Amino acid sequence: MSEPTRTSRAPADKRLTYQQWKRRKMLRLARNWVLFLAGCAAVVALLTGGILWLLPKVHSLLAGPKVFAASVYNGADYVFNAADTRLTLVNANLPYTVEPTPLLDIADETTGQQLEAEAAMQYRSMAAAAQADGISLTLVAGYQDADTRQDAYEARVQTYRDKRKSEEEAARLAATIQPAANANEHGTGYAADILSADDPQQDTSFAETRAYEWLTAYAAEYGFILRYPQDRQAATGIVFEPWHWRYVGVENALAIRASGLSLEEFIALQRAD
Repeated sequence: MSEPTRTSRAPADKRLTYQQWKRRKMLRLARNWVLFLAGCAAVVALLTGGILWLLPKVHSLLAGPKVFAASVYNGADYVFNAADTRLTLVNANLPYTVEPTPLLDIADETTGQQLEAEAAMQYRSMAAAAQADGISLTLVAGYQDADTRQDAYEARVQTYRDKRKSEEEAARLAATIQPAANANEHGTGYAADILSADDPQQDTSFAETRAYEWLTAYAAEYGFILRYPQDRQAATGIVFEPWHWRYVGVENALAIRASGLSLEEFIALQRAD
C-alpha cells in the first residue's frame, strides 16, 4: 500500500494591526504631500526664474536701445595750458622736428596695441566702461614708429598711382587720408584707431555703429576726442575718420567737445585769447 500523501500548510499571513495600518497610511500620505509640495516649489522656482530672466528682455524690447547721452560740461574753470604735451599738434603744417619717444604701455591686451602710458591707462578704463554698457571696443592702431608710419603713407600713395594719378596728385590725395610719417600723430602715442567687434572695417561705416555713438557721448570723460570730425575737414586737412581718436586729457577733451571745434581750431582760439 502506498503511504498517504502529506500536505504542508502555508504559514498564516501576517496581519497588520489597525494602528500599524493607520500609521503606514499616514506616512504614505505625508510622503505624497512632501513630494507634491516639492514639485510645486520646483515649478514655482522655474517660473520665477523664467519671469525674472524674461522681464529685462521684454523691457529692453519695449524701451528700445539705451540712449548714450553726453553729460553737460561747465567749462567755467577750464584753464588752457599751451605747454601741455597732451595737446601737441601734429599735421602737415606742423610736422615733427624731432622723432618723439613716448613712454608706452599696453592699452589693449587683445590686440597688443600700445599708447602713451597715461593714455593707455585711460583707454583701458574707457574700454571697461564701454563693455559694461554692452559695447566692445577694439584698439586696432596706437603708437607707430617712423618706419610703420612711412610704410602706411607709401601704401596709400601707391593706391592712387594704381588709379593713374600723377605723382603730385597721388601724394596730395594720400595725405588727406594717411599723413606722411612726419605729419602722422600716431608717433606721439596719443592717437588711437578704435573700432568694434560688430564693425571691424576702418571706414566711415563705423559712424553708424553703437560703439561710435558711445564714444561720441563718453570718450571725452576719459580724455579722448574725435580727431578728424566730419564738419571740420577744412581745418584738419584730413577726411572724416570716425575711428580716429586722440588723447588730450580729460579737462582738455571736455572743453574741446563742448566747443565743437577741431584740435587745430581749439588751440588757435585759446592762444588768441
